[in-house]
Amino acid sequence: MKRIASNIFFLFITLGALAQSRATSFDVAGIKVILKPTQKEIINVSMYFRGGVANYPADKAGIEHLALAATTECGTKKYDKDLFKDREDAFGVEVGGSSGYDHGTISMNCISRFFNEGWGLFADAVVNPVFEEKELEMLKEKMISGIKQSEADPDDRIEQMTIQNTFAGSPYAIDPAGQEATLSKITAAEVRAYYYNQLLNKNRMFIVVAGKISREEVTKRIAAAFASLPSKPYMPFVYSFPKHSNAKILIEERALATNYITGSINAPAVSSSDYLPFRLAISAFSNRLFREIRTKRNLSYAPYASSVNRLMPYAFMYVSTTDPKTSVEVMIEELKDLRENGFSEEELSSGKSGFITNNYMKEESTGAIAAALGSAEILGDWRIADETADRITKVTLAEMNSVLKKYVNTIRWSYLGDKKLADEAADVFKSTF
Repeated sequence: MKRIASNIFFLFITLGALAQSRATSFDVAGIKVILKPTQKEIINVSMYFRGGVANYPADKAGIEHLALAATTECGTKKYDKDLFKDREDAFGVEVGGSSGYDHGTISMNCISRFFNEGWGLFADAVVNPVFEEKELEMLKEKMISGIKQSEADPDDRIEQMTIQNTFAGSPYAIDPAGQEATLSKITAAEVRAYYYNQLLNKNRMFIVVAGKISREEVTKRIAAAFASLPSKPYMPFVYSFPKHSNAKILIEERALATNYITGSINAPAVSSSDYLPFRLAISAFSNRLFREIRTKRNLSYAPYASSVNRLMPYAFMYVSTTDPKTSVEVMIEELKDLRENGFSEEELSSGKSGFITNNYMKEESTGAIAAALGSAEILGDWRIADETADRITKVTLAEMNSVLKKYVNTIRWSYLGDKKLADEAADVFKSTF
């Protein structure tokens, strides 16, 4: 679960920096702009594209990730691939594109003294990518190689299984990175048409800027570069969380030294008043899993629980173990105990203080600030990122105790490893609340 674990705090990693001053939002040439002025010399500019996996069918999985990566990897009308990279290296500029479940981005980082050079690369990547066929084929091969490596890695594979099991029948069942079977068939002409005809649309785009830069400068740059972009009708996809009435398990047999198990559960949206109580509850639950499974019983090296913030949010508990039955029994026992008896005042206060202290101690980058604001906007409103530090202190124990009963009713289990041991634990996996 490495990728999930690395992203679970995306909305909160910049609490300290965000608390220093407030972001603002305004419109420039029909594009929404979110600006966070800071004293940091590094400037980040990120163009967001709404939709993610809801933008394309399953047989085109990976097309958006490929298209956005290609905007900076395959050259533009002004700069071929080599010249683009040479200018990045010469001025210490980083420009890159990617796409995930809910959105795609093209982002640029540079120091303020080279903002003119960085902006030039960024703007041309957004407006004028060429999707040169030879370069695109090389990029596809690189991505397919990465997919094969990911499928071979047990942590990556159990993450893929968890999402597929949790969201079967929804767009989230599509892996935004794509698959070898889908990527290999996507042509340069398809990528070009997808980017220019679908993604490049002011009504699905917005820009986040963070760093030492004025509103006047941002406005001037955006108006000059993007005023002529097209505005087309765009209706966001309305998600409906898949309903699961019974415990469900997805098993994939693989000869491994240990077995990888996750149990996914429902979670509130980031914009919900339940979100922060739930976030604290899952964090405290994670601490209990570590204490019971690792410290007391030595059943696993690193069991934990976490929440994942997306348009369709969820939470999960994770363990890698040679004793699946006992480990899952402990997970369920701890979850039932918390649902019935709740948390302690100490868990609430330590959760708050640890959460805030850890984030304030970090001197986060402007890229992290921009990512927090952009992700919050995708999930409902950029102001969520600005308000989180204040809201977390107001969570009550009653709120924290109520959320598990409200959202944890069924568990979707995913299992990678020895099928015989999974079968022996079948009754445990069927446990209900």
